[in-house]
Amino acid sequence: GLRPLDVEFMRALHQRVNIVPVLAKADTLTPTEVERMKNKIREEIDHYGIRIYQFPECDSDEDEEFKLQDQALKESIPFAVIGSNTIVEAKGRRVRGRLYPWGIVEVENPSHCDFVKLRTMLVRTHMQDLKDVTRETHYENYRTQCID
Repeated sequence: GLRPLDVEFMRALHQRVNIVPVLAKADTLTPTEVERMKNKIREEIDHYGIRIYQFPECDSDEDEEFKLQDQALKESIPFAVIGSNTIVEAKGRRVRGRLYPWGIVEVENPSHCDFVKLRTMLVRTHMQDLKDVTRETHYENYRTQCID
């Protein structure tokens, strides 16, 4: 779950920035452990009253594919990610990942981690909303505090 420092840090910043929770080093956990950890982190975020980035509601005119993608992104929070700067050979392809005695973990393989979902959310589907929320909510809150 969350360490006390994580809670303290997020509580100090949640009114100033968009928080998008990430579960790092997901390759050190089994799929069952990842789900258990995600659930525990979600519960702790609620328990401690930490405000994380809230996905906007889909418009009724959005196509079904976008709505399904948006729902999958929401359900993935916190995003379980794997990081690697190493390029490895996997089934005749060169991929970014980690080589273990039991196999290869690919950073951009959706069955291995949520990196692709996180990237999609940050730079494709929700970038403008993140910027808008930052400007309209977080920056305005900051300005109000400075004026008072």
